[in-house]
Amino acid sequence: MRGKRAQSAVEVSVLIFLIAVAMVGYIILLPQEDRAELLGESTVDGSSDGSSGTTLLSESPGKVSSTKSTTQSRSLEPLRLYSTTESTSKSLASSLSVSRNILQNNYKSITFDIENLETLEGLQVLFLISESKGKMTVTLNDEIVYEGKLTTNELPLELPLDALRAEDNELKLSTNLAWNIFSPNYYLLQDVQLLQDYTVSDTSATRTFSLEDPSEVNNAILNYFITCNADENGILTISLNNREVFSDRIFCNYLNERELSLDEDYLQTSNTLKFEVTEGDYNIEELDVSIKSKKKDYPSFTFDLDSDLYNEIIAGEKDVYLKMSFADAISEKSGSILVQEYSFNFDTESDSYEKKISTYIDDGANTITLEPTADFEIDNLKVYVK
Repeated sequence: MRGKRAQSAVEVSVLIFLIAVAMVGYIILLPQEDRAELLGESTVDGSSDGSSGTTLLSESPGKVSSTKSTTQSRSLEPLRLYSTTESTSKSLASSLSVSRNILQNNYKSITFDIENLETLEGLQVLFLISESKGKMTVTLNDEIVYEGKLTTNELPLELPLDALRAEDNELKLSTNLAWNIFSPNYYLLQDVQLLQDYTVSDTSATRTFSLEDPSEVNNAILNYFITCNADENGILTISLNNREVFSDRIFCNYLNERELSLDEDYLQTSNTLKFEVTEGDYNIEELDVSIKSKKKDYPSFTFDLDSDLYNEIIAGEKDVYLKMSFADAISEKSGSILVQEYSFNFDTESDSYEKKISTYIDDGANTITLEPTADFEIDNLKVYVK
């Protein structure tokens, strides 16, 4: 009886062993993607291609190192600052004549308005003198502008800005009295114009950048390049968070890349750089702030996921994949990848690595942080949906 029980136990053990061998063999013979899915992973080395899906992120990190990077750069949009003068003309009369003798005073009065009086920089009256005799008097709103024998060489006549008003300005032209009844003093004028000089300006602009922890900043450098669009040497003033950090004249003959050290004590979580000029026309380009931190940071990348696509992923209709393409298929590439608060390790010698990360992502902004444990080069890091 005891022998029969022992024989039955042996037979059961052999059967369990054969079933286990069959399962292992089945798993080994499965395709790599199916095998990874069955084992709870979706990691693929080299074979998968996400080109047919929707790309959410595509970056070229280049060389990454197990040593954390200590310097980051914040690129800023270029800007143009200018304060220039634009000239316009306004016709007051195509022709007119003024004369005076003992019997009559044939003077002319012209009324005109001024647009944008606050930006008016200069005002002149210009005309062609066809014939003349005697002296002319020109007044603007009862203030004498010119009195005497007027010739072409003295034109145009400058009109005083402090005598102007926005509406109903009176320009009066007259001659002096001639006692000869038959030979009056007179001026024959053509093409009477008002010449207006306006200041057109955009002399200040701001750019912002943010810092996660200003107290961890060891050094901050502002780099920029100035190009002069006019031959004027104005003064450039730069402020950081309402504190002046630079003010000097711009010398257009000596233009090159500029480097300005920013006081770390002025830095905040949200920072505003203000650029101002007094005159001239300038392009300020290649703007960036180089931040050297006491705390080292691993390479980090962000992408956004809209609500509709997120709902499709949650419903299992689509999946999100992370794929890295490497510069070679020989060296070791290893490290950890942090997606939001979830992390996983990778270790491969292949020229690519891919993993499904559908369960790690969130609706809206997502961050991927790479923490390499070896030095290698990443040609492309992609996140896509299919």
